[in-house]
Amino acid sequence: MKKIYLVIFLLMSYISVGQNLTVISGGSITIPKDSYVFVGGDFTNTAGTVTLHSDSDEFSSLLVSGAASGDITYNRYVNLVGDGEWDLIGAPVSGMAFSSLITDTNIATNGSFYAVGSYDNTVDTWTNATTATTGNLQLGQGYQMATTSGGTLSFTGAIASGDQTVTITNSDAENSGAGRRWNLIANPFASYLNGNSVADGTNNFLTVNTAAIDDNFEALYGWKADGTGYEIYNNSSTATHIAPGQGFFVAAAGSGENQTITLTKAMQTVTGVDDFVAARSSASYELVLDMYSDAIKVDDTKFYFKEGLTLGLDPGYDAGAFNQSSGFSSRLVEQDNGIGMGINAMPTDAMSNTIVPLTINQEAGITLEIQIASSTIPEDINVYLEDTEENTFTLLTNEGFELTAQTTLSGVGRFFIHYTTGTLSTDTVSSTSLLTAYKGKGNTYISVEGLQQFSEPANLILYNVLGMKVLSRKIQSPSQKETLSTLGLKTGVYILKVQAENIVFTKKLVIE
Repeated sequence: MKKIYLVIFLLMSYISVGQNLTVISGGSITIPKDSYVFVGGDFTNTAGTVTLHSDSDEFSSLLVSGAASGDITYNRYVNLVGDGEWDLIGAPVSGMAFSSLITDTNIATNGSFYAVGSYDNTVDTWTNATTATTGNLQLGQGYQMATTSGGTLSFTGAIASGDQTVTITNSDAENSGAGRRWNLIANPFASYLNGNSVADGTNNFLTVNTAAIDDNFEALYGWKADGTGYEIYNNSSTATHIAPGQGFFVAAAGSGENQTITLTKAMQTVTGVDDFVAARSSASYELVLDMYSDAIKVDDTKFYFKEGLTLGLDPGYDAGAFNQSSGFSSRLVEQDNGIGMGINAMPTDAMSNTIVPLTINQEAGITLEIQIASSTIPEDINVYLEDTEENTFTLLTNEGFELTAQTTLSGVGRFFIHYTTGTLSTDTVSSTSLLTAYKGKGNTYISVEGLQQFSEPANLILYNVLGMKVLSRKIQSPSQKETLSTLGLKTGVYILKVQAENIVFTKKLVIE
C-alpha cells in the first residue's frame, strides 16, 4: 500500500487518511483542540513531531485503524488544584514516565509532593508522586491530577497498540470496612471511546464490560469538580463519549476476585466534544432533583423513564450513588436491596402512578430544600414530594420543598416521590404502608426501614415457604431501621411479615 508523507497543521476540522500515514524526519502534524485525524491504515512517526491539543471542553483525536509506531505528544487539559477541583486523568499514550510528568511546569505541587496521585481501593487512600516515584504511568489506569491554574500537561509516548485491559477488584468493606468497590481507570487512547449503548449499540464500554461491573452500579462515574461529587453515566444517559485520557470510576463485580476491564480499538471514535457529552433519545424521559442545604447545592438524584424497563434493577440503566452515605438518593420500587440509587430507571407507564422512596441524610437545624433541576417528562405528569411526618404533599412542578428539621434526617421511610396524573392531598393519600425490607449482600440479618413513623410496637415475623414461623421479634419503640438476624437459617426463600399499628407488610426474601 502506498505511503503518504505529510507536514500538516490542520486547517480544517478533520482529515481522514484511507492509506498508511508516515511522518518523516522534520515533518510534523499539529491537531488543534477541535479537530481529528483518522488513519485507515498504519501510522508511523519515524522522526517527526505529532502534537494534539485540548482545552477544558474540546479534545483533539488521532484514531489509527491499523498498527502504530513512533511517539506523539498529547497536551491534555487538566483542571486546577483546589478544594473540590482537581481532575481524573489517565495517560493517552504508553511509556510516559512519572519523572517526565512531574517536571511539567504546569503541574501543581505541595512541598515535595506533586499533583498526580494513585488510588488504592483496599484502604480508600490516595498516594501522590514525589521525586522518588519511578516507572511509567500505566495505560488504562486513572490518576488524580491538577495544574496550577487550569492548563495542559504534556504526555509523550506511543499510541496504545491493540485492545487494552485493566484489572479491577471489589474491595468493599475490607480492612475493617475501609475498602471500597471503586476502581479508577481511564481511556488509554488518543481518541474518544463510545461509553454507552446510545453512543454505539455494540462497541461501547458498558456493553463490553457488563460482566466485570457490579449490576447495582453498572455505569461510569465521572468527577464533577463542583463540590457535589460524581456524575453517573450509563445507558439512561445521553450518547456518552469518553475523551482521550479521561479518568472515571467503575464498581467491580464479585466479592474480592479480580475482574478484567477491556478497552477495545473497536470502541474508538472521533466523535465527542467534551469529557462526557451527547444527545438523548426522544423515546426516553428524565427528571433531575437537586438538594440544597442552607442554600448550597450538596447533591442530586435522577429518575429515568423508558419503555421496556422495570421497577426493579435494570443493570446499565439503574445505578447506585457513588457515596452510599450521601445526602440524597432514591430506592428501587421493587427488589430494593438497600442501595441508594443515583439513577432510578423505570418504565414509561410508571410516570402515571408510582411512589418512590427517597433517602435523605442531613443534620438537624439545617434548612433543606429540594427542587426540580431539569425535566423532560410530559407536562400532564405531576411530581409530588410527600413528607409523612409533617403529613404534607408538595407539588414540585410548581414549587420547591423546604424544611428545617428539628431532628437529624436519616435513611428511608419519611420522604417519597409520587408520579401521578392526578391531584394529591393529605385527605386522599397516605404512605404509611410504604415500608421496605431487604437482606443486603453479605449481611447476616434482614433490614426493615420506615418503622419510625409508628408509635405503637411492631412485630417482625419470618416464615419459610411452608408457612412455618422460624423467627420473630417484637420492637417496643420502632426506629428508622430495625434488623432481624438470619444466623443459622438454611438457604432458601422466606416470607417476612411486618405488623405495625393498622398495617400488615409482607415481602419475599432469599436467604443465601
